[in-house]
Amino acid sequence: MTKKSGLVSIQARRQAGSVVAYALIAIFLMGLLLAAMTQGVKQSANTSHLNEIMQYVQVDIKTIQGAIGECVQTYPGMVDADGNGIDDHNNPNVPFPLYSDLSSGAAGEAIVSIKCPGAPTGQQVIFSGNMGSPLKLLGDTTTYSTTYFTDATEGSYIRITRAAKDALWTEAISRLDGKYSACSVSVVAPTGAGTCANGCLYYWFVRRSPGGGLAPKAGCP
Repeated sequence: MTKKSGLVSIQARRQAGSVVAYALIAIFLMGLLLAAMTQGVKQSANTSHLNEIMQYVQVDIKTIQGAIGECVQTYPGMVDADGNGIDDHNNPNVPFPLYSDLSSGAAGEAIVSIKCPGAPTGQQVIFSGNMGSPLKLLGDTTTYSTTYFTDATEGSYIRITRAAKDALWTEAISRLDGKYSACSVSVVAPTGAGTCANGCLYYWFVRRSPGGGLAPKAGCP
């Protein structure tokens, strides 16, 4: 091999090595770009789902509030069949709904079963039929539980919980806390155990002890 041919061979090997290096760099950069794009898509999907959860919860609360409001406006007085001036069901928040047995208290009742006490017998169930139809998110009773409470201490309100832990649900209820007036909503962050193990959102129709009762909230008069 001549000196010239040897030089050409070295240059060729250097050029080939450079091509391989550039190819490896290109593959590495493409990997970074793909990872960034994938992460961006994931973040976008999470943001979309988060906004959807918040929107549906707000819509469902309006639906529940509207149904309860119809009961209250249509039958605004106490139930006093014997005329003694005392509500026949000892309703602590006349004329707001009672439980399925027309009682009240700490036990609570699934929202689907609450009754309008002033309505005629046979027409008292407020949410008759399939709850999955009027409610967009909370109609999924396998995932979410919406419990109605009425008592003389706290007032008339609902508690929304989720069956399993979910970061988007936790973030959604945290953000929803700022979407309502100070005393109409309170949020309990996930406790890891008990009723609010995966977080709770409370919404009041009538609030009796806003300052230091259930889920007390700073700034609530």
